[in-house]
Amino acid sequence: MGPNGAGKSTLGHVIMGSSLNTVNQMVGYYNAQLKAYPSVALGEGGAPDIRTFCTILCEEAAAEGVRAEIVFTQAMLETGWLQFGGDVKVDQFNFAGIGATGGGVPGNSFPDVRTGIRAQVQHLKAYASTEPLNNPCVDPRFHYVTRGSAPTMEQLSGKWATGSGYGQSLARILTGLSSY
Repeated sequence: MGPNGAGKSTLGHVIMGSSLNTVNQMVGYYNAQLKAYPSVALGEGGAPDIRTFCTILCEEAAAEGVRAEIVFTQAMLETGWLQFGGDVKVDQFNFAGIGATGGGVPGNSFPDVRTGIRAQVQHLKAYASTEPLNNPCVDPRFHYVTRGSAPTMEQLSGKWATGSGYGQSLARILTGLSSY
């Protein structure tokens, strides 16, 4: 596939595979949003700055064969660029709303940034693949997923989140990342 179609199938952006983006691109894209990074709260969880956060994210994605840019895109959408403000709070280290069902239900909490990202990566892998996990499972909702039911980001609509436009919202953020 050419540079504009890299990582994209006829059904959308594939979740599994090697990352097509770098930590530097993620950091640049995040910084361009002009949002204050929650350095104190996330620092307590092991990621005092956006570069450390993105490095952990890329390491965890690579460990399971999930494309890091999909993990990054989803974390930014789910947390409002790490501003939180919804049912999930920053100190839960839950970057993808795992277990949050709306109406004030806060969802799952994780002990640190790496574990929260690992749970997100594992949850994405559950949807996108039938391959076994490489790391011990930390995703409390892993076994509720129909394995391999959403191999593309767009197919997460109605599965990860109830909204039919969820995949398209993710795609808009992902498109922006490619310009950094």
